[in-house]
Amino acid sequence: KKAPPASPRPLARSAAPRRSVAAMAPKDKKAAAEETSKGGSKKAAKVAKAVKGSVARKQRKVRTNVHFFRPKTLIKKRDPKYPRRSVESRERMDKYRIIQCPVTTES
Repeated sequence: KKAPPASPRPLARSAAPRRSVAAMAPKDKKAAAEETSKGGSKKAAKVAKAVKGSVARKQRKVRTNVHFFRPKTLIKKRDPKYPRRSVESRERMDKYRIIQCPVTTES
């Protein structure tokens, strides 16, 4: 297979919003050091615990049924945003139609 030919135009850069300099102002050194020491030691302890622990094999679930039932999920009620028919249906039978088409039991 041949590779597709390279496009003659370079791809346009994405129009990402530019961040203001004020929002990205550097923190003073003390505040930055405090922030990393607080969360950093907790993170390091967590990683060290994970590294020291042995890797446990994941237990495979034993299936005791030959049929697979799909999991029950959320079923929401219908909430239409607009009517599906533009005009409501008209009632065909009224007091005048009954006289035109009488039923034998009514006479």
